[in-house]
Amino acid sequence: MSEHHRIVLTSDGLWDYSLVHYPKIQQLLLHLQDNYQLNVNLFLLCGYAEQQGCAIDELQLSSLLSHCQQWQQQLISPFRALRRELKSQLNTKQYQSMLAMELSLERQQQQQLVSCLPELPTDNPEAQANILSCLIFSGVALESLTSEQLASLMMLNQK
Repeated sequence: MSEHHRIVLTSDGLWDYSLVHYPKIQQLLLHLQDNYQLNVNLFLLCGYAEQQGCAIDELQLSSLLSHCQQWQQQLISPFRALRRELKSQLNTKQYQSMLAMELSLERQQQQQLVSCLPELPTDNPEAQANILSCLIFSGVALESLTSEQLASLMMLNQK
């Protein structure tokens, strides 16, 4: 068996990946976040790892999910709820400041998630399952998605 090259995924690489790919499926990811508590950062990490040819195994995914749930519950979700609640009471500058702060929290979570992963082998065919595994581990009811929605999520790196 040939030896695979190993890499460490970086938070800057994940952030750059997110800036390119998130806008393509933003509305769908927000729907899954609001209805299934999908952690968008974990989803994007799985896509980024897939793009790099790195599989995230079930044990790692479970650990990452536990890690991001704590950050999500303590900081991001309450801040997001507050921002949404205050939206009609804030002027544009104030609202944009809150959005920027939320984005900063999201980026910090990405940094934490990446730091939890070891070096990963590249060219791993199992990397193709990262996104599907993330959806399943996150409790997304796959049968509730249309075939177009599921295809958009699964083919994210092909667009």
